[in-house]
Amino acid sequence: MQQFHFLSDLGKVSLPTKVEIETLEAKNKELVFLILDSSVSLEIANLTKHRKRAKVEKNAIFHLIEYIQKNSVKQTPIFALTELCYDRGTYDILEDKLWDIKNRLDFAFQYPIKRFKRLDFDYDTEYYIFDKPELLSRSISSFTENLNMYYAGLLKIRQIADNGLKKEQAEKNIELFIDWMTTELGVILGLEYSLALEIFGGNSNLRSMIKLGSAKEKSLKGILGTAWDLFHARMSCNRPQLSEMVGQNVYPIFVTKDLGLFELMAPHVEHLIRYDSTKMTITTENNYPPHYSKSFMDYLNEKMLRIGIERVGIERTYDSDKMNKLIKELEENLT
Repeated sequence: MQQFHFLSDLGKVSLPTKVEIETLEAKNKELVFLILDSSVSLEIANLTKHRKRAKVEKNAIFHLIEYIQKNSVKQTPIFALTELCYDRGTYDILEDKLWDIKNRLDFAFQYPIKRFKRLDFDYDTEYYIFDKPELLSRSISSFTENLNMYYAGLLKIRQIADNGLKKEQAEKNIELFIDWMTTELGVILGLEYSLALEIFGGNSNLRSMIKLGSAKEKSLKGILGTAWDLFHARMSCNRPQLSEMVGQNVYPIFVTKDLGLFELMAPHVEHLIRYDSTKMTITTENNYPPHYSKSFMDYLNEKMLRIGIERVGIERTYDSDKMNKLIKELEENLT
């Protein structure tokens, strides 16, 4: 499955074998739980709709479905559905769209894989839709606090990047972002810090996450999508939180197509997700982008430790009006 990537709270992982699944269930009392990102979910839904005409990674989808059926593994698109099926203006869930995607995914994972591989099915006639269950919530408003913080952080990274990414600007750029988080945002965002460190430090592979070089409207849409990706990843790799949500000990594995997101998270996902998504890792001398010197990284690590110590015990507060104003200014200033 070269097109899909897998993350747990331990970083990059492979899908567990049947023996490993049985061990997790017997010894650790943990249920293996695959959490699909929005791109993976959409591709599977589109395959059930368009079959041979679908422009998706068919083999990757077939392998994933076969693995799930063969090993009786649970899967859920819960966070993907949240992203894909809401009104941006009101935050209300678009129920018809949600159930259409959810039903298509259920169909794909339940349909015999040998026939599914031949695309020998007709969803419209073979899938019986029962009455729609009652949603626990008809709004995603409870997610907006974190989502807006991630979105604002990404907009700020893009704003700084638009002013130049030359090597001589790298140190100034990352300090600008750190100072902005501490003084204006009031929160230290771990994943966003790691992303900024890489982009400002010369890693061009991750520039797509802030849609650098794209037109304004495309950039805003894409950056919001990245904010959702970071939200999904944080939630999907948080084993204790998901176990509490499910009411059972789980071993969650996040399934994504996004190579940039995968590369960003894989090296230090446990520290950023399991312990506190607003904390930062300390970058070692063997693990920093090329535009920074060792002496600067030593200084930066000391600065981050100092900020962390100073913020111990400070209770985080969220001001929605202030956040909305901040986002509006960042959006308006985006070029």
